[in-house]
Amino acid sequence: MTASVKETGVSGWKVIHILSGNDYKKVMKRTKNAALHAVLCVLGICIIVSVELFLDYKRRSGERISKANSERDETISIMRSMNGIYYSVHLIDLRNDTAVEYEASGVVHSVFQNSDNKSASEIMTGVINNTMTDAYLQAGLVFSDVTTLQERMNGKKFIAMDLEGKNVGWIRMSFITIEADENRIPLRVVCTTQIIDEDKKREEGLIIKSNTDEMTGFYNRRAYEEDIAAFSDKYSDKPFVYVSADVNELKIVNDNIGHSAGDELICGAAECMRKCFGGLGKLYRTGGDEFAAILFADHEQVEKIKTDIEEETESWHGNLIESLSLSCGYAESSEFPDMSVTELSRTADRRMYDAKSLHYRKKGVDRRGRSAAHTALCALYTKILKINITDDTYTIVNMNESEQEESMGFSDKISSWLTEFGKSGQVHPDDLAEYLRRTDMDYLSKYFKEGRTYAGIHYRRKSGDRYSHVIMDLIPADDYTHTNQTLFLYVKSIETQDSTDL
Repeated sequence: MTASVKETGVSGWKVIHILSGNDYKKVMKRTKNAALHAVLCVLGICIIVSVELFLDYKRRSGERISKANSERDETISIMRSMNGIYYSVHLIDLRNDTAVEYEASGVVHSVFQNSDNKSASEIMTGVINNTMTDAYLQAGLVFSDVTTLQERMNGKKFIAMDLEGKNVGWIRMSFITIEADENRIPLRVVCTTQIIDEDKKREEGLIIKSNTDEMTGFYNRRAYEEDIAAFSDKYSDKPFVYVSADVNELKIVNDNIGHSAGDELICGAAECMRKCFGGLGKLYRTGGDEFAAILFADHEQVEKIKTDIEEETESWHGNLIESLSLSCGYAESSEFPDMSVTELSRTADRRMYDAKSLHYRKKGVDRRGRSAAHTALCALYTKILKINITDDTYTIVNMNESEQEESMGFSDKISSWLTEFGKSGQVHPDDLAEYLRRTDMDYLSKYFKEGRTYAGIHYRRKSGDRYSHVIMDLIPADDYTHTNQTLFLYVKSIETQDSTDL
């Protein structure tokens, strides 16, 4: 007999049961079975959880691998698509001076194939030496210098330069930062080259077109102004001659034979100048019958040029007009070493007008008398300009220098000048709206294209401590056409008794 203690449901009492041996064994067996069952249950749960965790990990790992593969495939796809854009793509590690080729063609690929054990600096030098034209070799070597790249690209995402290649034309080389340190100093960069020959030629073509006179093929007034402004910086140490040229009797031809004959005369003059001057410098058509040339020639060459142009114009014959006469003035830099190119142009202009007066005297025309009358007429006007609505340019014929101030709206564009003159307070507030409307370039262009031959604009302008009445006259010039709208602009004071105090 075995005694065991068993708790009953009665609170505070314990009842002693006397169990037999068989009963005890049964109880113990059931207890062991229950414990084993509990252990097995816990173990099963652990196994299930472990399996679930493993399957979840495997699923997540698969997703990461799939994503990595997808990203890799996408990167490869992007790199392949870039093949059609870039001539070459290379990864340069600036920390260890190495370069890896991703894509390259032609000579660039050949240089990399033969670059075993060479640094990125040596490879880039080899690429430039084998691909750039002589004119761009030095610039290419400086730009592609890997040893100075970190300093030049500090804080920058990319830098680029256009260079001219030997075999493929224009190339745009770029360095793009893909990894930088905490100070934004690049550690790894991608070097790309892109062929831009067609774009460059199209761009150059547009620039040439915007700077070219359509009728003669010479450079136009815009190009002339730009070149004169930059002339001293580029050519101050080279001997040159400034030539001012003007077609004689153009107005007579236009009035008596027609503008087609006048155009033939202008083109004939350009043809003669091109034959005699063309290989020595730049030729410009600065106005209707006005030309200029800057030729790099010494005194001996200039003397030959003078003879050549006289012979060429004398032998010229057109279809509508029989003969051509051209007056030229020459001013050599060696003759006036202290003069600027602008001062030389004025000297050449004076000499051209002297040659023109001689021509008309030979023809029996009193140019001096005409000149005196012109001077007297100019004295009546405070401002005389020859303006070109088409090009938005002007030439000052007669004007007080005190008005050439930015505070009075003075500008290199006639549209800006007229507009800002009014807005600067020079025009009476009550007259300003009408003044701005009638001096607008679009308004004037349309006005004269309708066949008008005169426009008069009356307004009050500031004069000391009061406003005085003035009138602006606009008249088409001799060389006016609908595609080249040149006008003379005259401003004259009108004395009245009702001038307004400020």
